[in-house]
Amino acid sequence: MKKELYIFSLLTVLIIFSSQYAYSADSELPDYIIKAQNLLRQAESKAIQLKDYTDDVLIGKNFLRNAEAEYKKNLSWSGKLDEKAEPTVRYFSEMSELHARIILSRIEKIAQDKERERLEAQSELIKKKIKVFDDKNDEISVLKGEIGKRESTIADLNKKIASLNAELEYKLATGSSANQKLTELTGELNSLKASLAAAEQKNISLSSELENQKKNADKANSEISKLKEDLAMTGAEASKGQEQVQALNRVQQFMSEVGKLGGVMKSGSEGVTSIFTRTSLITTGKNVAITPTGEKLGLSLAELLKNYPEYRAVLKVHGFGQPAKSEDAAATDQMARLLREVAVSKGKLDPAAVEALGVGQTNPLYPKNNPEGNRRVEIYFLKK
Repeated sequence: MKKELYIFSLLTVLIIFSSQYAYSADSELPDYIIKAQNLLRQAESKAIQLKDYTDDVLIGKNFLRNAEAEYKKNLSWSGKLDEKAEPTVRYFSEMSELHARIILSRIEKIAQDKERERLEAQSELIKKKIKVFDDKNDEISVLKGEIGKRESTIADLNKKIASLNAELEYKLATGSSANQKLTELTGELNSLKASLAAAEQKNISLSSELENQKKNADKANSEISKLKEDLAMTGAEASKGQEQVQALNRVQQFMSEVGKLGGVMKSGSEGVTSIFTRTSLITTGKNVAITPTGEKLGLSLAELLKNYPEYRAVLKVHGFGQPAKSEDAAATDQMARLLREVAVSKGKLDPAAVEALGVGQTNPLYPKNNPEGNRRVEIYFLKK
């Protein structure tokens, strides 16, 4: 009875201890999943505001749920993620992050397009203002001409006044001028003086108006220059945003095409890898040969790399088990070169775009009781 009670107590402690570790592991997600969660929240918030891209948000959420589920499913009792499951978890997390970044880039492009439309409308308004100021400049030119004419008139009046003064002085000096003539000359002189004062006043008014028109024109030209600079800057930012969206779309398309090759995909810091069973692609009896499936894969690989020339591929063939001479680096290197030859010769692929390498038995994925799992072909896709 005491022995059974001791075993029951021990089991209770182990259950509590395991649940505490499970809770800790469940609550502490890795940084790359948290990063994907944060980006997806930003994308979802902006998509809700725009009332668009809801399907893309759902796709990103699905990838994120898969990443979280795989992570939780493959945690050990100590809260450590199984190394074999980590590539899958990272792949789902990175695909969720990629969808979030694409959504954010597209939303940013929409905002930039709206800003460009606003600036284009403002540019039309500025052009209208420029025409108004051009009309004002024409009016200023007319005013300058009128001022010139009035200055000429003033000069003529001054000459005439001088002539009349000389004539008056002459008449007074000679004493032969009549009072009537003197009165007429005095009246004409006063009239000319009044005309001269009016002309001078008009001249002052026109000069003041001309100065105001010049100040308005200078201010408008300054505003136009600033708006043109803002418009050019916004156009450059919109162009950059479009390039980023196009680049992200092309990465997504490439990932989709790699998936169509039929292998198990995993992503890493440098690129994406597709893994195939070796026996489905290469036979290793008396003679090493490429299977029909291997031929099809080699041609598909060539077509993929020709459509996406910014990528290159590294074919790695792995061996495992006995006989050792059929599974070592030299034997697997021959298999890799045969598979590469299909892509280069039959697929007409640039030889520099694909590299072949035999790994031998140095990097098994599974225990010794799973030789076929370790006999595999890995295709690494890397940016040039």
